[in-house]
Amino acid sequence: MYSINRHGHTYLYQVDYGEELAVARIIVRSDAAGTEGLFLVKQDGSLEPGDDLDGFGANTLRHDGIWPDPPAEAIRDARIIAKQKALTA
Repeated sequence: MYSINRHGHTYLYQVDYGEELAVARIIVRSDAAGTEGLFLVKQDGSLEPGDDLDGFGANTLRHDGIWPDPPAEAIRDARIIAKQKALTA
């Protein structure tokens, strides 16, 4: 679990294996937002928002709904998972 503080709020990031092929998940939660956010991490480390998937939503703490990018360490760990998943796909 990784955390960052932005604009007076704490965001927690959890790297997860997920159900998708060849990508890993980073689930983001906030100390005040009512929804969870999702980033899909590809093998090259690029991020794709997954807020449109069931169970996830926009960041209610920001007017644009965007979740802060995960810490580099979380992306690194997710990238390793995505690479491993691609080998078994």
